[in-house]
Amino acid sequence: MRKLVKEFLDSGRSQKEFASAHGIKEGKLHYWRSKLSRPVDVTADKGPSHFVPIEVVPVQDGRTILIRCKNGIEIEIPV
Repeated sequence: MRKLVKEFLDSGRSQKEFASAHGIKEGKLHYWRSKLSRPVDVTADKGPSHFVPIEVVPVQDGRTILIRCKNGIEIEIPV
């Protein structure tokens, strides 16, 4: 739809004329034109994350890596 909205903006036609010529409803063109003209806020808080923070702690002898999760689970990986 982004391409079609750009074509519409460049066409100089009314929404009704453009929509009719492209076989779509005027309301659909209006919806997408409105939706695509809004700025996207990438910094907006999307709510709680489902990721659990983990801490990677290498074991002193260098032979394993211990991953200790916040919820108490520990994963030991031999290196």
